[in-house]
Amino acid sequence: MSRSTETTPSAEIEEELEVFSQYLKKSGRKMTRQRRMVVESFLLAGGHLSTEELYQLVKKTDPKLGFVTVFRTLKTLADCGLARETDLHDGRTRFEHTYKRPHHHHIVCLECERTIEFLSPESERIQDEITSNYGFRPVSHNMQIFGVCPDCQKKQKTSQDIVDSDLVFARDALKIAMATEKRGVNFYRTASQIVTHASTKKIFLEMLEEEKRHLRKLEKEWKVLMKRDRNLLAAPVFLHFDYEALKNIFPSRSETQERLKTSLREIDALEMAMKMELEAYRFFSEYAEKFNDTKGKDIFLQFAAEEQEHYSLIKKEYEKLKLAAES
Repeated sequence: MSRSTETTPSAEIEEELEVFSQYLKKSGRKMTRQRRMVVESFLLAGGHLSTEELYQLVKKTDPKLGFVTVFRTLKTLADCGLARETDLHDGRTRFEHTYKRPHHHHIVCLECERTIEFLSPESERIQDEITSNYGFRPVSHNMQIFGVCPDCQKKQKTSQDIVDSDLVFARDALKIAMATEKRGVNFYRTASQIVTHASTKKIFLEMLEEEKRHLRKLEKEWKVLMKRDRNLLAAPVFLHFDYEALKNIFPSRSETQERLKTSLREIDALEMAMKMELEAYRFFSEYAEKFNDTKGKDIFLQFAAEEQEHYSLIKKEYEKLKLAAES
């Protein structure tokens, strides 16, 4: 899973070409026409390419371009951080895009060689915990899972559409953000119906409208994203997220009713909302830190900033109410 095939270099590809050119310059080399052709072909192609596959690709444009040029250019791409070597245990070293793409792992079918990229923050946390227990300082890691895909198990022909991995990451991040907003809408709708203090009810209603506005914005982004690639919705999940974690941040409607009815003091309701928004801010800030500059990272950072703003608004009302109670 990688960038969809394009006909002309995008702004992102031009940015990567500049990174490559500057790397060559620092090492006393130049961006030749042949090198540029190899790099452009690699960046425009999807999937995990071997040197031979890329060589066959560039030969269509320039039959005179040599295999050694392709090999050396790919090695240089890996050296400057635009690509990384990946061993999928098929006897060939492959290269994949890494620029502004999150670290991820692979599931590989041993029969048709279908490859699925995935990322699980929970598994990353466990790996960090294990290395820490042994006193290790992690330098790099890579997980490869080998098996037989569902199509090969059924002896069916396998088809794998090439989809931009950054778009898939954005798709999964949007799903998480929308699920969170929906729980936020439910919380503030329920809380605003229960509390009786005028100013607290007002702030909860304002938060309800904010959450609904954010949800509409995310849903609009979702529709735009889906229009960019018809295969995007069917692409395998890239970012594996524990949706149960949302329950620890945003209580369900029944939990909200129970907790607020048990203690109907306005200050308790505000404390509950503050805690929820602060946990959401910390959760998505920490999530965003795990990723490189990607659309998915931007979504999490934007979401964290909005939760921080909510926290500040509620805290202001909380402090005002607390001051009034003490005077």
